[in-house]
Amino acid sequence: MTSPKQNSGGPVFVVATNNTMVHVYRDVQSLVDTREIKPDQLRSIEFFDVQGRTLVPVLSDTGALTGLKDSGNPPNTAGVQQRLYTTRANLASSVDARIARHEPKVTRDEALSHLAVIDGRSLPDCYVLLEPIFSHSYASAGLIQPRHDGSWWHNFWAH
Repeated sequence: MTSPKQNSGGPVFVVATNNTMVHVYRDVQSLVDTREIKPDQLRSIEFFDVQGRTLVPVLSDTGALTGLKDSGNPPNTAGVQQRLYTTRANLASSVDARIARHEPKVTRDEALSHLAVIDGRSLPDCYVLLEPIFSHSYASAGLIQPRHDGSWWHNFWAH
């Protein structure tokens, strides 16, 4: 039996086990490079690729995330899609609480217009639709919050 291969290419979804948070990364290296995921967070998140495969963390001797590898389980495209749809619905239902804790204030309609509609979309399409807000690569001038390199909307929806 061969051991699962380390995953190095392609987009990655990071989804909270309770479906309340999602982040996307263009590849495993960009995820590792953020150094955002701490060892104590690994029990509360799961990793998937755009083929619907579950990815498992590869850790250093100190417990730092150094990569992801294929779990060896068959892809579950429909299951990952449903997780993303549920997470999006949970985020939408939290919009009023998010508005209350973020400055500057935005309207409910404005906030929801920045939350991609992904129901019925393929996983690669979900990635493309989620990336502008749920990745860390779209920092807007003047709207960056100190602890994240994402845009104001990223911090609104993802943190």
